[in-house]
Amino acid sequence: MKGHVAGALRWRDLIAAVGHWLRRGPASVDDFRAAFARSLGVETDAVRLLGSGRAALHAFTAALDLPPGSEVLLPGYTCVVVPNVFMHLGLTVRYVDIGERDFNPSAEAIASAIGPATRVVVVPHNFGFVTAGLDALRARFPEVVFIEDAAHAWGGTDATGQVAGTLGHAAFFSFEYSKPLTTGIGGALVIADAAQRARVSPRLPDLRAPSARTVFKQALTLTWHRLTMSLPRPALVALIALLRAPSRMLGLVAKTPDSEVAGDTQPDYRAGLHPFSAAIGLTQARRFAEIHALRRAQAADYDALLADLPGWERPDPSPDRAPGAVLLRYPVLLPDTATRDAAIAALEAAGIVGGTWFDDVVHPRGSRRYGYTEGECPNGERAARTVLNLPLGRHARLSPAQRAAVRAIAEQHGGRHRHDGRGGATAREEPTR
Repeated sequence: MKGHVAGALRWRDLIAAVGHWLRRGPASVDDFRAAFARSLGVETDAVRLLGSGRAALHAFTAALDLPPGSEVLLPGYTCVVVPNVFMHLGLTVRYVDIGERDFNPSAEAIASAIGPATRVVVVPHNFGFVTAGLDALRARFPEVVFIEDAAHAWGGTDATGQVAGTLGHAAFFSFEYSKPLTTGIGGALVIADAAQRARVSPRLPDLRAPSARTVFKQALTLTWHRLTMSLPRPALVALIALLRAPSRMLGLVAKTPDSEVAGDTQPDYRAGLHPFSAAIGLTQARRFAEIHALRRAQAADYDALLADLPGWERPDPSPDRAPGAVLLRYPVLLPDTATRDAAIAALEAAGIVGGTWFDDVVHPRGSRRYGYTEGECPNGERAARTVLNLPLGRHARLSPAQRAAVRAIAEQHGGRHRHDGRGGATAREEPTR
């Protein structure tokens, strides 16, 4: 199947990671930290590795020591683990709607939403599209801390060439299974500004090493995801049917617990990144230029493939869109939910996984939606009902027959007229940070 997970991971990367970990031990964390910093063009000291992207966001926000009554602005199209961080910290949140086609709030929308109580703004780079105008926002609102949600945006740049993760006061990255660089589960906090780093670093928490069982489950799950990208659809379906029950019974799958999605429990925000996980990340971080170039080329191919099909609304090619964008997935908006679901079924029959990130304003559907009121972000709600993601990455290289299938499916499912529709729920995808 051509899909979204383990998009840069090769089998030999896993073998190399074992060897590196055995040779370097705990120093593997420092090696990965330096390589990841190099991929962003920042000092190694600017990067801190943690057990997840949500842990990085939590650590930085807690270190700000915000006064009571502080408010946080979030995008009206995000993953549940982001608002849950602020719920666990006891902070009020408000949401800012995204644009009609760019999947991020505009700088103007963010500026209009900032009020007297606003102390933090989370600026998303959803799907790898870098939100424009962050420099101007920082200059206009010096009392506000801007945190980049760069979970989707490794390698992306804004229209001026500045790298995602270096534009705000801080940024967090995710290394979850479906990200351009994956360690299984993991994340990074990036504080590019040295003065900001000096103020915040002393208040960042000490981290705990993950247990051997946790790392084993993460590595096993990552290996499984890599395997799914190597098998034809009939073999994959048979293998899933064979292994689903025993893997669940033995608790061998590393996933976000339902209780955390619901907001009833907290993750371990103080978990660090295991040296073996870091060694897996290192093998990919060293190839950052190759990985980013492939994703750019694949997105350009989708641009050409879908160019004259207005029923499949592609990302807005506005002047603010950086020509060097590195996308996590290639998102399109379809006329309604039923059309989107039919297209996903047709893609699956062609051996292509069609994703539904995000299936709610606060993904996944059924989450607590902390602080959100229905109707508050109509563009975000519409995107959640109609978005379809096409895969990018090493394991998403489409054959000529599959390229033809994508074109045929787009012509059949979507039509040429844009309209808004409401439909039923689709299968839930994992929280992503």
